[in-house]
Amino acid sequence: MTWLIRFALCLPLLVTGCGSTPTPAAPDDTGAVHKAFETYTKAALAKDGATAQGVLASTVSDYYDKARGLALTGTEADLATISPTRRLTVYVLRAEVEPGALRDGKPADLVKASFDKGLVGENGITDLVLGKVVVTGDKAVAPAVIGGQEAPYHVEFLREQGAWKVDIVPLMALADEGFGEAAKNQGSTVESMVDGILVSKYGPEKAAALHQPITG
Repeated sequence: MTWLIRFALCLPLLVTGCGSTPTPAAPDDTGAVHKAFETYTKAALAKDGATAQGVLASTVSDYYDKARGLALTGTEADLATISPTRRLTVYVLRAEVEPGALRDGKPADLVKASFDKGLVGENGITDLVLGKVVVTGDKAVAPAVIGGQEAPYHVEFLREQGAWKVDIVPLMALADEGFGEAAKNQGSTVESMVDGILVSKYGPEKAAALHQPITG
């Protein structure tokens, strides 16, 4: 989501991979990874959910499926046990997706709707390109480069059924670190920051209602 990607842009490098020895990507892999990322960024900017969903790793649908379940039935006690980024995802699904679609839609449909509605958009990816791609088995990683400068985080990819897909879930974990650091720097709490984002986006009355699970 737009504001989550903003957080990720300012975070320290996430160390990825263990066990297998990373190797420079073969030319075919490099081209395929860059193509997947280019397709993803263009689709996000164009609010083209169908295209974006087609190049996203299955981990993203899994992430949304778990968030969908919590949006429907999760209490505040349930949400208190999950990360702030996942909690925000739950609240935004409650705000932006019709209850029927949350109950009956497939996870891929929720991913598509998030892009179609501009919940994942231009902030943070407009000038983003990839650095050198490194492959470890069916995983690939490349440093993010913005304005010619390497950013302090990586973009990750998974090879699924022979095709390279973009995995944005690790960026969510980076955003969680960002929440913690921002709350500490502001002398606030992560919970207050989440509430502030909701109030800023939806107003105090709707923001308060989003703390209730969807029923009926």
